[in-house]
Amino acid sequence: MRDSSPRDFRWVAAPDAPKRWQRRFWLTGLSLVERLLLRSDVQGFERMPEQGPLIVYFNHIHYLDPFTLSSRFWRKRYFVPIAKAELAHTFFVGPALRANGSIFIKRGEPDISALRGALEVLKAGYVLLIAPEGTRSPTGALIEAEKGLGLLVYRANPVLMPVGIWGTPDFPSAYKRLRRPVIHYRFGAPYRFNLPPETTRRQAEGAITDYAMRRLAQCLPESMRGVYAAPPPDLPFVEEI
Repeated sequence: MRDSSPRDFRWVAAPDAPKRWQRRFWLTGLSLVERLLLRSDVQGFERMPEQGPLIVYFNHIHYLDPFTLSSRFWRKRYFVPIAKAELAHTFFVGPALRANGSIFIKRGEPDISALRGALEVLKAGYVLLIAPEGTRSPTGALIEAEKGLGLLVYRANPVLMPVGIWGTPDFPSAYKRLRRPVIHYRFGAPYRFNLPPETTRRQAEGAITDYAMRRLAQCLPESMRGVYAAPPPDLPFVEEI
């Protein structure tokens, strides 16, 4: 049952949340628009686990990124996006995100309500959709990520799956050349951390975030790998799924 508090996001993890008519209405409409206006080049999506807690994380280069991901792939799994709080009441985008069942996070400060909601989503066996950088990259290449991804993994130990995205910045300029933009999605192999029991939260946040971002970088063209261009290290506590 939905809590009356506007900052309680645990309702997005309720058993009936994936079937809400508002969500299906918006995503069906967005899917139709996405297929009409954009072309897609998808690789690796078939490797996505069909059940269990999962974090799908992506590089953020354009405001369309989370929308194209959600509208393109929502029929396979129930996605709960994490979005910045400033978007909650913006024109069109705010209603779409709220209808989809998003978690709005306050950046630059500890947000217990958003963290609680995200953990409930994973506990329920759903999918969190996260941009670990926390903001759009001004250059298109990966920038330093926040530690939120590492904290969620430390608390919930879900499966992780990176997806590299590029092509969204061609919207809408490609239409001037009478072409539809091509959006590329490269899904990496899913994996899980089996951290040693003596690992502290601080240690986990740093190690998990750095390793996860290097896995994401491998899903992108070399010119977009940015500060995570070096390949991920071979860690004994990483399990391939």
